[in-house]
Amino acid sequence: MKLLTRYNRINLRSTIAIFLLSGIAFFFALHLTLLKQMDEDLRIEQREITNYVTLHDTLFTPVEVKDQETIIEKTTTPYSKEKFKTIEVDHDDDYRQLSFSIKAAGEWYNVKVRKSLEATEHITRTVFAITFCTILLVLLLTVIINSTILKKLWQPFYSSLDLLQRFKVNNREPLVLPASTIDEFTFMNSILERTTSKAIQDYERLKEFTENASHELQTPLAIIRSKLEMMMQGENLTEYQFNALQSASEALDRLARMNQSLLLLTKIENEQFAYKSDIDLTQIVQQKAAQFNEIWQDKSLHIFLDVEAVQLHTNKELMELLLNNLFSNATRHNDENGRIYITLRQQQLCIKNTGHPAPLNRKHLFQRFYNPSNNSTSNGLGLAVIHQICAASGFKVDYDYADDLHIFTITFKS
Repeated sequence: MKLLTRYNRINLRSTIAIFLLSGIAFFFALHLTLLKQMDEDLRIEQREITNYVTLHDTLFTPVEVKDQETIIEKTTTPYSKEKFKTIEVDHDDDYRQLSFSIKAAGEWYNVKVRKSLEATEHITRTVFAITFCTILLVLLLTVIINSTILKKLWQPFYSSLDLLQRFKVNNREPLVLPASTIDEFTFMNSILERTTSKAIQDYERLKEFTENASHELQTPLAIIRSKLEMMMQGENLTEYQFNALQSASEALDRLARMNQSLLLLTKIENEQFAYKSDIDLTQIVQQKAAQFNEIWQDKSLHIFLDVEAVQLHTNKELMELLLNNLFSNATRHNDENGRIYITLRQQQLCIKNTGHPAPLNRKHLFQRFYNPSNNSTSNGLGLAVIHQICAASGFKVDYDYADDLHIFTITFKS
């Protein structure tokens, strides 16, 4: 839910609640005020009757007045006290009535003075209708203001978010956000600009480190490998020394592969393969299969290649690295006289291979340094590289195990 939508709902509910409560309070306050005024008018009538009896010691004959009625009844049980109440006459009109007793010419009389509440109720209904229309108008204006003025006020925020969403550190262009007259947005933009500038600097340092590490580590590794090979060619080596040197050479090869894989992962994470183009994936798969053909023959693997014509818009170098890791994984973890099935369709690439007769741990499968076969020649980064390449290319990688085959499926998201 958007912030403005949530704010509008809260504001609208609060406004309705406030107006509803204030409208009810205003209605009762107005009603009580009008009743109080009506009671005052009835008291005036009571004083007139009382003054007349005091002067003449007799009751006058009531005069009919519109919306007003006076009833005088002789009684032996006068009212103990005067009383105001609202009554209904003829099941239609409501009246406000004052009941009291008075003594004239030695006789007690119960007097009821009542006035119609029709005018009072009319005023109340009119005021209520005006108040209700005013509330509706205010609510309508509130919605319009929230949807127009507030949206305009928040426009710099959304503009900054849009620029931030399209910002990439590898473009090396500093983030320039639009100026705003609102202090909070200005403060936010200044923080975002400083943060993105720091991110660009950190990216440049990391990229420089990656390039230096890639260049500087290769030379000492090559020197060490050359020295080991020279020592292994010595004539006076014992079998123990030769085996030790061979183990060191294998460890060195593993270190070199690990270094290359880690540097590759770093480059992918730094988006150094952002360039994309239209490639003939079928041709690349066939070429990669031809490169691996000799390795497959040495291991007596049976290859089943089934490809369709597929064009893909992606980074060619990353795709070649992906295929290289997929083919290497299917070869390294296969059995002698095993099988590899390579199937290419418009929406996916599927690699199936025989190997360890049990499914791999899907939870840790694509984690770095995960080595399910405990193969000393594997650095546990191949599947992590595959997963990272797919993430950078917008592909989806899945693993399954069926019919004694390990199945890796790469789905090309459209």
